Amino acid sequence: MGVLNRFRAPKATMSVALDKPQFSLSEPMKGKISVSSSEEFDADELRIELWVTEWTRAMEKKGSGEDAVTVTAEQNARLYEGKIAVARRMRITKGFDKQFPFSIPLPPNIPPSYRGHNARNTWNLKGVVAVKGRPDVTSHIMEVQISP
Repeated sequence: MGVLNRFRAPKATMSVALDKPQFSLSEPMKGKISVSSSEEFDADELRIELWVTEWTRAMEKKGSGEDAVTVTAEQNARLYEGKIAVARRMRITKGFDKQFPFSIPLPPNIPPSYRGHNARNTWNLKGVVAVKGRPDVTSHIMEVQISP
């Protein structure tokens, strides 16, 4: 591997496709990771990174009459963050093109997706090909709808 290769991700692409557009909290999330490469390299693992973010906004009136001012406070909190291995260490060769099915349990005690005027719970995921000593190959971040 050349010295400059350490500063760039391998020439590979990956994507995540879910089996359906919405999942229930009581069922596993199922789908496939697709990986293709035009370069040979060693992958430490293929994984799904899943995180849940809660955004809230609160408004309060301070003062009275004409001097009343509305004060707004917003807060973002990471409710969950996890990395779930789909495949372990492997050699990815030039011309590699393979799909890896996955079925991962959803974390317990995390609220479902929600979009309201003053609150929002968002479930996101991305696929990652972890590469030691180089930037990882990642898929696009996708939002997943989780129902109660």
